[in-house]
Amino acid sequence: MSYEYLNTRVRVMLAKLLKPQQFQELLELRELGELQSALAETDYAPEIERCSVEFSGYELIEQAVVHHGQRAFTRLVRIAPEDPKELITLVLERFEVFNLKTIVRGVHAAVPAEEITRSLYPSILYSSEFYHELLKRETLRGVLDYLLSTGTRYYKPLAEVFPEYERTGKLALLEHALDSFYFGHAQELLRPRDDENARLVREALGTEADILNLVYALLVVESGVQSDEKYRYILEGGRHLSPHAVRELLASGDTSDFWKKFARTLYFRKIGAPAEQLSARQLQERLENLLYAELCRLDLGQLFDIRMALSYIWRKSAEMTNLRVIASGLARRVPRPQIEANLIPLEVLA
Repeated sequence: MSYEYLNTRVRVMLAKLLKPQQFQELLELRELGELQSALAETDYAPEIERCSVEFSGYELIEQAVVHHGQRAFTRLVRIAPEDPKELITLVLERFEVFNLKTIVRGVHAAVPAEEITRSLYPSILYSSEFYHELLKRETLRGVLDYLLSTGTRYYKPLAEVFPEYERTGKLALLEHALDSFYFGHAQELLRPRDDENARLVREALGTEADILNLVYALLVVESGVQSDEKYRYILEGGRHLSPHAVRELLASGDTSDFWKKFARTLYFRKIGAPAEQLSARQLQERLENLLYAELCRLDLGQLFDIRMALSYIWRKSAEMTNLRVIASGLARRVPRPQIEANLIPLEVLA
């Protein structure tokens, strides 16, 4: 009964998500004030009202979206009985890894803290105050020390490779350490379980691991990297691509060779079997849209498993991402076609 209870509540939450037609209406807007007014008529109203006391313009929308996401995901975890709660928390932890990677990249590149903040996802495991304090650190050594002082488990994988990072300055060491630790933790948690819900989560995370490996492989080939060190950053836990398959892609002599090999994978067909080669960035966009399409469209008619909750997480993520894209576009006076080009396809939200 635990999933039936959860999904009855999630169905109500799904009904509050913005529909494709509402996004079309938002794309007609020309000013951030109009977007603020429009969101004040939706489930974002409490956050719009609260954030308007301290912020205005783009920052108001940005803060409202992030705080709204925290409210939505916190509610999802709170209403979930014990079994689905464990799986939902595991999936949401992925957003914390995104945030940690974003901060590590930003501090590595000396990006201002306020700019890094604009790329963070709503957080559940770690509080807004945690990230606020973390962003006060001006060096990666400072970031590492703060993670240690707060007992954050992601301190360990970063600490293990940090001496090498200090010698070489290779950001990939830190990024891979975070991803590898997360996917390894997920596998350990899911391995003892052979139920349908664990399988669904394993497949969702496995698809993401495949995407990260594919984009990384094409970036390496595009850059002409010859060193065997490139094999070091392969992520395990992929759904359709084994580490051996990823090694084969990394061993490609050039991009043409990569695409010949990639054409033999399931993902080539899933992204529409492109007639022309794509850049790594274009491939990433296609694959991420595929991920959203698959997870947002999980069968919402199933009341006795985790499909509906997973779909909600990814639909909400897509909704918030698209709102941030629209807000950023309006703030920068970007033409509508350019804004639309950066949206997660609206049809996945239908």
